[in-house]
Amino acid sequence: MGASQLNINLNALKSNYQYLDSCSAPRCITAAAVKADGYGLGMVPVSHALYDSGCRHFFVAQLDEAVTLRQSLVEKPSHIFVLEGPKANELTEYQAFKLTPVINTTEQIEHLVNFNRANSSSLPSALHIDTAMSRLGLAPNEIQRLEEHLNPGSPLPLCLVMSHLACADSPLHSLNAEQLNMFSTLATQIEYAPKSLANSAGIFLAERYHFDLTRPGISLYGAMTDPATKDKQLKPVLNWQAEILQIRDIDKGQSVGYGAEFAAEAAMKLATIGVGYADGYARALFQPERNKIALVGIGGHAAPLVGRVSMDLIVADVSKIPEQILQKAEHADLIWSGYPLERMAMDSQTIAYEVMTGLGVRAKRHYDGIQSGTAA
Repeated sequence: MGASQLNINLNALKSNYQYLDSCSAPRCITAAAVKADGYGLGMVPVSHALYDSGCRHFFVAQLDEAVTLRQSLVEKPSHIFVLEGPKANELTEYQAFKLTPVINTTEQIEHLVNFNRANSSSLPSALHIDTAMSRLGLAPNEIQRLEEHLNPGSPLPLCLVMSHLACADSPLHSLNAEQLNMFSTLATQIEYAPKSLANSAGIFLAERYHFDLTRPGISLYGAMTDPATKDKQLKPVLNWQAEILQIRDIDKGQSVGYGAEFAAEAAMKLATIGVGYADGYARALFQPERNKIALVGIGGHAAPLVGRVSMDLIVADVSKIPEQILQKAEHADLIWSGYPLERMAMDSQTIAYEVMTGLGVRAKRHYDGIQSGTAA
């Protein structure tokens, strides 16, 4: 195997999209967030699989991502939104590749209006209203100053009005209802344009959050930000494996890894596995003082890490795994049913998003449900 391998189940991805689509309100469009290279799993194959499942609306963060996706979907009618918004000198590229900029500032509005007037064009855009995140988007008081542009005949044709929920993964948080009320009030000023508010967790809050278009991201890949709210009908898309490089026996008292942080309390059998923090396998996954020790899987049996995570290597205690299994085993599972993505994220003191997008470029990506570069 050499490098670690990400086994990506596109059939599970398709199933998750169809399930999320069924959870969205009737007549509501279900889009897909495929930014950050499809959350680390490969934007192009992921998007083709989603397209085959009926998805026609895609959200990315940056223009380069959007151009790559458009070139891949060139013969497939689709809408590609770019969340970070356009610079004035990029609008020609947006038009050439039929991309939709998400407008976050009044300056971007001026750029787009001037571009459409100068070119007698009608490049559409999405308008992002900031209702709580304080990151991107127009402040509510700025919306009221744009009245001249907020009509169907203006040089600012809007195909979507959107905002983003800050606390949707905490269903009882009061900010959810506050954002809903603020967005509903502001959006009524632009009645002709479709509306979008719900992200992955927002889909499960209530139908009143769905409006005309939902934008799931992490849930497409079978995860949720809070394991307590994870919906059981979402299927895991990712399995991560790495090669077993060596199996060895050590005596009582021998130490393992840098800093000699682990010493065997009895004779042990160890497996050295070819993955480390250079691949996105966090050093935090061995913290015995916090009782946070990752489990790898070998032949369906769990084996705990021993010793620090190195740049390229980890070591697991395989003393309890039957010898006949060890003799045949070629790889260890890193993200698997016995140690799912959410558990790895929790033990790493982070979130599933960071784990997925941090999987290194060294990892090979193998797709189940794909043929000749497109989703099957």
